[in-house]
Amino acid sequence: METAVEKLATICILVTSLSHIIQPRAWAEFFIMLREKEKVGSLVCGLLHFPLGVIIVAFHNVWHGLPIVVTIMGWGLLLKSLLYLIYPRHGMRMLARVSVERSWEFVVAGVMGVAISGLIIFSLLSR
Repeated sequence: METAVEKLATICILVTSLSHIIQPRAWAEFFIMLREKEKVGSLVCGLLHFPLGVIIVAFHNVWHGLPIVVTIMGWGLLLKSLLYLIYPRHGMRMLARVSVERSWEFVVAGVMGVAISGLIIFSLLSR
């Protein structure tokens, strides 16, 4: 089951990261749209991160070797969701940072995501 979760996480992270790299302006506009919805936008943002986070936390409790990266990401996604869902004002503050002029930050996040995906793929292939 843990291997399946690692594959799922890798696919989700890789696709999203490539999209961040290729379409940073669209991502900025998307989060700006969520910001305009205020607390509802924060809830939507929390719901975006929740499914993958909860799947990883529920089915991937690995705390050693390279697979720990997936576990830590799962907990991070779950905590981020919790903040956005339980404390929407925090989410609104985070969404306030997004601007079209700073859409390059999505490229940076995308590159990091591709690197993390590569690390997980390396871990999967080295077994």
